[in-house]
Amino acid sequence: MKTVVLISEENHGLIGIAKDYESALLYLFNDPWIDDRTEICVGDDEHSHNWAKISEVLGEDWRDKMMEWDIPNFNEFWEGSFYLSIEDVIGTE
Repeated sequence: MKTVVLISEENHGLIGIAKDYESALLYLFNDPWIDDRTEICVGDDEHSHNWAKISEVLGEDWRDKMMEWDIPNFNEFWEGSFYLSIEDVIGTE
């Protein structure tokens, strides 16, 4: 059975469908949902509102680092801001 990766964003819901993890990231990078201006909340406290650019957290090669991850690592890093899931395509075997 074939699978696809559903791409969701917390405010917009489903924003895309990709054939695999790499394609999902390329969509997020090129559309661009995630780019050099993207900021993420950092800190140990769930009520912390410290924001940093993605390059400050992961380094200038942040795209390459994210490409090395898998879906669970991606989902853990983004903590619901973005979410990827693998779904079966009905009618394919």
